Amino acid sequence: MSLAPDGGARTLVLGHMPKGADPQHCLAAGPWCFAGREDAFDEWEHRFTFAPEPLQNPDALDTAAKQANALYVDTLSALAASLCPYSGELPQAYWETLLTPWGTLVARQIVERLQRIKAMTREWGDLPVRVPLLPENCSFEFQTDHDVTFYGALGTTFNHWLLSRLLEGCWPNAWTKELLPPAHEIYGERTPHSLKNCLKSLANAAILSLPFPRLKGMSLWQSMRFSLELLRPRLTQDNSLPLADTFGSAATGAHARLPIDPLPLFLAALPLSLARLRHPRALRRQSRSFLRVASIQVYENAAYRQKLAIWRARGNRLMYVQHGCGYGQRRTSCSGELVEYAHHAFATWGWTAHHGCRGNFIPLPYPQLAKLASKKAGRLSDSRKLLFVGTEISAFGYRLDSWPTPLQMLHYRRGKERFFYALDRDIHTHTLYRPYFSVPGTLRDADWLMPRFPELRLCTGPLARHMLDCRLLVLDHPGTSLHEAMAADIPVILYWEPGHWPLTPDAETLLDMLAKAEIWHCAPDKAALKVQAVWGNPDLWWRCAHVQQARRNWCASYAMTVQGSENPHWIKALREL
Repeated sequence: MSLAPDGGARTLVLGHMPKGADPQHCLAAGPWCFAGREDAFDEWEHRFTFAPEPLQNPDALDTAAKQANALYVDTLSALAASLCPYSGELPQAYWETLLTPWGTLVARQIVERLQRIKAMTREWGDLPVRVPLLPENCSFEFQTDHDVTFYGALGTTFNHWLLSRLLEGCWPNAWTKELLPPAHEIYGERTPHSLKNCLKSLANAAILSLPFPRLKGMSLWQSMRFSLELLRPRLTQDNSLPLADTFGSAATGAHARLPIDPLPLFLAALPLSLARLRHPRALRRQSRSFLRVASIQVYENAAYRQKLAIWRARGNRLMYVQHGCGYGQRRTSCSGELVEYAHHAFATWGWTAHHGCRGNFIPLPYPQLAKLASKKAGRLSDSRKLLFVGTEISAFGYRLDSWPTPLQMLHYRRGKERFFYALDRDIHTHTLYRPYFSVPGTLRDADWLMPRFPELRLCTGPLARHMLDCRLLVLDHPGTSLHEAMAADIPVILYWEPGHWPLTPDAETLLDMLAKAEIWHCAPDKAALKVQAVWGNPDLWWRCAHVQQARRNWCASYAMTVQGSENPHWIKALREL
């Protein structure tokens, strides 16, 4: 970096880029500086200088993920004490179950942002830089865990505050502070006490109270039937992993080495739904142990999570079930290890080991995939629809999983442009584009792509219906839709930059098979050429023996289905656990 043209210092922007900012005088901490403001800065991704990406190397990402897990586990007792004056009298399993989904989310942000601060100071620490900081006395009120994700992890103002705190702890002597006015933000909405909302809440609570709550893609009948299998006590060994002995810094040697006390950073992101819980005075261990399945609502519903925490504290067990992509497939998977894998059992969509992770993995045919497969079976669509499905274009690195970094997301978005430039214009008129649903802290998607290719149409409504009806499906990322398409035997062409989506060795082996069958491609223009080659009759290519074998191999690990009903497989597994 050089000095500003007038010989003065440049300004490092940690939050929103001020309107009218000059690229010659302003540095951007990351793409999030322009989230929601892209229209105000033409060609901003090319004109501004960005801080280095610290976690592009998979080994560095692995280390950061271990540090985040250790940071949370090491801080857990202090977090519990801050919420409850008699926290030490309650079993550790209570606090682990109650706090882990939220605590690991916050720990990921702290460690990722610290790595960014270190990268900035290494790159520019010896140069005169002016940095506008948010002061320590800002306040952020989050209603729920969901709000912490949307407006904390993905919120520019909260991230500006978090970066400010971490930067103050390792401030370069050559830099100059400029304190901004304190921010006082309230995020999320309180649910109005209407009759409709009360009834909806009661119905949801009733479903969650079942030993096997209704999961996505499962029927209520399946939920009730599987619940019956969980009514008897468990005599097998408990496979749950104690967090401190498994993921703490003493066990892993992973130290985040924060320059400041992490506890105030966690508490700044504490949602009211968690802070206002009343904790039991004592929890006695039961003489017999039972098993129940946890809903994915543990990540957002603090009241439900407390019920599971009480269940665990009394000596009972939990089982989690895979609900989407990434499990068993991504090279680095951060919070899933602590929140889901660490319990008694985890039901997968076919895989039996996630490289580098511990857990009791039980492969089972998932009803959501089975339903798609049954709907597609025997149907030969005469559709001329090309369906292109994208994913979230996040401006923040908030996962600490094998996922594109913020600057790699710009490359990902430009890949869509490269794909459609390489595709015949005649096919554009038959194309539906499906963006990810609207999320704060993301970059423009459909409204960025479609003006460049006006023949494209927007895909709306249930995605599964469009997938089952399309002539050919194109995916630019390894997501849930990939597993669904494979299970449903839908002709699909894939592409993504392999270095941006690192996979486990097992998944890489299967990806190589997809590449040999020309299902997966490493570049968007190559995928476009394949689309053009098979567009006349995609089914003719898709039914080739080597293509179908590659599909079946993928399904065996990541989208397994079985002949007949999947229910006996679940009943047998639940009886044996």
